[in-house]
Amino acid sequence: MEFIDNLYQETRAIQEQILNHPFPNGIGDGSLPMASFRHFIEQDYLFLIDYGKILGLAAVKAPDRHKMKAFSALLHETISTEMELHIQFCETLGIKEEVLAETLKDLPTAAYTDFLVRVGYEGSFEEIAAALLPCMATYAEIGSALISSISNDIPVPYKEWISMYSSDEFGELALWMTHLVDELGTSADLSCQSQMVAAYKSSCLHELNFWTMCA
Repeated sequence: MEFIDNLYQETRAIQEQILNHPFPNGIGDGSLPMASFRHFIEQDYLFLIDYGKILGLAAVKAPDRHKMKAFSALLHETISTEMELHIQFCETLGIKEEVLAETLKDLPTAAYTDFLVRVGYEGSFEEIAAALLPCMATYAEIGSALISSISNDIPVPYKEWISMYSSDEFGELALWMTHLVDELGTSADLSCQSQMVAAYKSSCLHELNFWTMCA
């Protein structure tokens, strides 16, 4: 996967900061304050709403029916299943859906979602795919890293969060998106490749700021 390898090479520094960030590591060893985790989960709910929007825009801009079908299915899964599970997870943390509905985005959350939606409306399908990649691949990598050293002493919600992002299902989704971005990047011209790299880098920076906001 030549394009993906080059993409990761160009963003190695930011990726290392994300993977070694104290927030996910605090989930893994149980040292993250529960208040910080609750705040993250609340903000993540708001993120998921706009994440659904960019999935819908990806389906609209998909170049063929197969990719349109894939993103339409992912949108349906996100809205119908993932968000319902997220709401249930919030309730186990004592966060009612009514509270989520009244929660405001923090500045890093708003910056991230505004960026994604803007790429969805203004960018190409290739840019959208590149912007979405960190939302999947980075979380899958963090989940896999944390599950390998998970401790029985950490809070149950932390275990559940790690299990979700280290699951085979989520790993397969991340791998699918990785292959898609590589396929698109390999066949793109230099201008499009440059736009894809810029979109990916921006998403990575927003991911990092999102972690820092909640740490």
